[in-house]
Amino acid sequence: MSRPALPSRRRLGGARRLAGAAVALAALATVAPVEPAQAGPTVPGLVPGERLPARYAPAPNSEPPPLPSVKDGCVGESPTVAVGPPWPVRRTAPQAVWPLTRGEGVLVAVVDTGVSAAAGGLSGAVRRGADVVRQGPADQDCVGRGTALAGIVAARPVTGSGFVGVAPAAQVLPVRIVDGQGRLGPGALTDGIRAATEAGADVILLGVGTAEPDAALRAAVTAAVKRDIVLVAAVSDVKPSGTGQRTAPWYPASDDNVLAVGGVGSDGAPTEVSPPEAGVDVLAPCSGAVSVAPRGNGHYSVGGPAVAAAYVAGAAALVRAYHPELSQAEVRHRLELTAEHPLGGQPQPGVGYGTLDLYEAVAALEIGEEPLPAGGPAMITLPEPPPSDPAKAVAAATAAAMVAIAAAAYVSAQIVKRGRRRRWRP
Repeated sequence: MSRPALPSRRRLGGARRLAGAAVALAALATVAPVEPAQAGPTVPGLVPGERLPARYAPAPNSEPPPLPSVKDGCVGESPTVAVGPPWPVRRTAPQAVWPLTRGEGVLVAVVDTGVSAAAGGLSGAVRRGADVVRQGPADQDCVGRGTALAGIVAARPVTGSGFVGVAPAAQVLPVRIVDGQGRLGPGALTDGIRAATEAGADVILLGVGTAEPDAALRAAVTAAVKRDIVLVAAVSDVKPSGTGQRTAPWYPASDDNVLAVGGVGSDGAPTEVSPPEAGVDVLAPCSGAVSVAPRGNGHYSVGGPAVAAAYVAGAAALVRAYHPELSQAEVRHRLELTAEHPLGGQPQPGVGYGTLDLYEAVAALEIGEEPLPAGGPAMITLPEPPPSDPAKAVAAATAAAMVAIAAAAYVSAQIVKRGRRRRWRP
């Protein structure tokens, strides 16, 4: 997917946002990072001061277990609470943006396996939603994947845990597109996008895609874009089946009007090898991530480009809340332009515009549109000096010589004068 030259950024104008940014900067001194409180996790029915039930108590130095894959039954509570903030939370630092906005008034559709309203960190955040496969609501999640993505977008702070969502005041619209075994059927992705569009979503998060889009799916994406919805989609995480083979790009991520997101690890390297046609626009953290379990206050570890897309969807929610005048295209462009750009300053295949910079995406005062130079600095050729007049050159040289002689005579006179005072003789 071809992209224009990367524009530069300016910090000018915007009295309202200037005041807001000043408030945010002042608040940085008082808004502490999300750190665990000594009181322990908030547990339904737990009396203040009562001992924490064993199933909520994290083991010493324990990490949340991976989100399990179940064939029979549903994913249950996690036995472990993420006490410290995981790396993606430290990397994006959403609490630095909260003095400006927490995503109030923004509806984020999570088109995946449903979202559990019983997740502790999502209490009061999940609407009933829609199940496009079996019909009915989608506020239950047997698989747990959609709940984990929604937690990254909008999980509320919970006492005793360092995990929190990017936009903890946003609302979540769950849209289930899988069957009881977690399988994605034909046309389900199309129906899911349509359901989110009709429900009035401001942002649509797509953690899945297809290498073979049909006309109906493309039409659903076009309809969502025309309704001014920001579409955020994960790139493919399918590994090549053989040496020298390339992974087919996923759609809708490869659509020019969709923000395609890849993952980045704590080492700063992309977590996927995406071909140019995958259309990666930005990267976001995904390694070392955790999120909420479908029930209770525990957490599971998660990863992959869908997690990265969830972080960008949360960022889009904050931008939409703080900059309501921006269109969906302007929101996407803002997230691109404020990213931490790759070396060379230009979008690159597999990296796009660089890694999400959450604070800049929300707080940048004005974004210029002047393109940066495509290459290195140009060599400046100075004009040749005008030919000199021989007569003027001789006069200048004579004047300089006379000045030098006068200076030498003065210095010699001073030396002789001081020498005589000291009875110095030649």
